[in-house]
Amino acid sequence: MACENVAIWVRATAVAAAALLTLTPPGVSAADPFEINAILSITGSAAFTGSSMTRTLSIIEKQVNATGGIGGRPLHFVVSDDQSSPQVAVQIVTGLIAKHVPAIIGPALAATCRASMPLLENGPVMYCLSPVLYPPTGSYAFVGGASSLDETSVLLDYLDRTRGWKRIALITPTDATGQEADNTFNQLLARPEHHDLQVVDREHFELTDISVAAQIARIKESKPQAIIAWGTGAPMANVYRALLDAGVDLPVFGSNGNQVYTAMEQWRSILPRQYYQYALKWPEYTQLSGGPVKIAMGVMYSAMKADGVRPDGASVSAWDPAMIVVDAFRKLGTNATAKQVRDYILNLRDFSGSNGYYDFRIGNQRGLSAKDCIVVRWDAQKDTWVPVTGVAGK
Repeated sequence: MACENVAIWVRATAVAAAALLTLTPPGVSAADPFEINAILSITGSAAFTGSSMTRTLSIIEKQVNATGGIGGRPLHFVVSDDQSSPQVAVQIVTGLIAKHVPAIIGPALAATCRASMPLLENGPVMYCLSPVLYPPTGSYAFVGGASSLDETSVLLDYLDRTRGWKRIALITPTDATGQEADNTFNQLLARPEHHDLQVVDREHFELTDISVAAQIARIKESKPQAIIAWGTGAPMANVYRALLDAGVDLPVFGSNGNQVYTAMEQWRSILPRQYYQYALKWPEYTQLSGGPVKIAMGVMYSAMKADGVRPDGASVSAWDPAMIVVDAFRKLGTNATAKQVRDYILNLRDFSGSNGYYDFRIGNQRGLSAKDCIVVRWDAQKDTWVPVTGVAGK
């Protein structure tokens, strides 16, 4: 009997070794890290989101390597800093294309993703971490999160139909993010269900503006019931400071680009008292009763807790896209081409992530929709985001 067990063990070991060889490129040791490239904004105007995303990738490395790595090889993310600059992002993507890398995580800003997308005619897969991108169906560009139209529609429904705030003011930057926001709100405000919403003032600001006091003064004079203040990164501090200085104490709705604890801590003294953002499903973790998404959330929360990290909008935005790319390489092997990775993701369905069930067959290159979005309120006492719609907000 003991000999039979030994024989079985030998056969199993041989099969495992053969399988490992099929996944390991010639001349590469199984101990060599399998590298996946990432492009994030570690410096520049979006540095606090980029640093959070970078740490998330480090946590995913540990999680993946603790569960077998990829094809028996340890995973390693190679992160490049685009300095929050579209020009730098294009340079990095061009260099990675020359190296024939199959996939890239990031960039993470609307402008950097838009600048990079035209380069992807023949790959690699680029998983943009900003929702403000609309790639052609079937392309090599994928997007993390629901579309900005879906996310913002959930926020506007809450503002209009749930709370009944009909007079709103808008203030947006003139950059790519602000332009997308203006376009999105124009589309949503044209919908029949929002026919009674009135935009009493529209203001814009440059990212380099030192003060937006004049814009806020005009908003105050228009007597809105709520304010939509859009934008990402440090320039938004000027908006919040101007609101405080002008004595404006109204509900303020922002994008989830600043949904990071670092920003909330830095802006604690100037943040609007009633501050709302849209979010994906992750803040509902404690309210969900169970199921595959709850389990997927639990894996993320546990891994981040072990590393001393509390999940926030930036850290979570990198989690699911990176895990989807990891899943592709685990299924296809480390020799997978850009086309194979793209086709695998395009046909992925019922992938349980921290933000819901992903089904890429819907054709939007992101696998999520408005059903995966909720509205949250920043609770300064609890020092976290509290859902006001969805499972917890009903």
